[in-house]
Amino acid sequence: MSHTLHRIKDTAQPEMDYVVLVMPARGVNNDDVVEKYGKYIDIFKKYNPVNIGGMKIGLLVDNTPEELKVNACDDAPMVHAVFRNREDLAGVLKEIKEKDYGFSVVVSGLLDHVRECAEKVGLTPHSYNFSLGVYGALDKLPPRPVLDICTMCGHAMVTPGLVEKLVADIRKGKTTIQKAASKLTRPCLCGIFNTCKAESVLERIVAAES
Repeated sequence: MSHTLHRIKDTAQPEMDYVVLVMPARGVNNDDVVEKYGKYIDIFKKYNPVNIGGMKIGLLVDNTPEELKVNACDDAPMVHAVFRNREDLAGVLKEIKEKDYGFSVVVSGLLDHVRECAEKVGLTPHSYNFSLGVYGALDKLPPRPVLDICTMCGHAMVTPGLVEKLVADIRKGKTTIQKAASKLTRPCLCGIFNTCKAESVLERIVAAES
């Protein structure tokens, strides 16, 4: 199970959104975890990442990849990166396969897209996790575009209230869509938030309310 599985995505949306999670097995292959994290970050940065980060490491929105490597520490549980197209995702997976540093890798995205990228580089996933949707009192949920943004943080640190406030600030001219997207990125300390997708969804929300 991954905290990246909660994001909302369907083929009708224009934004592409793929998350790569890299994690060692504690007590098994984490003796050189700091060095390995740095090597994975080196791979990620070659393929136009939207975001890179992890708990206790920081986020790409506030750090360069080299600074993230410096921040890497033994007790950081994992490192993530977010990509916006299948070409970049396939490139990352191909290089991870070739370098074979030994950590577990989880990829989140539309299943057909992820399977296509894996097959393209000669990878056979050992398992699949499916999100079966949301059930219950759906009328209590925020509007779908707000959920598109909030669910990009699997620990619910990006709240509907923050999205709604920033939308109001954009409409009043107090901030820009780009600055609002960056602000929404920062509460998601794992680094799985897609800033580019947030910009696109904010544009749709603001346009719909104009």
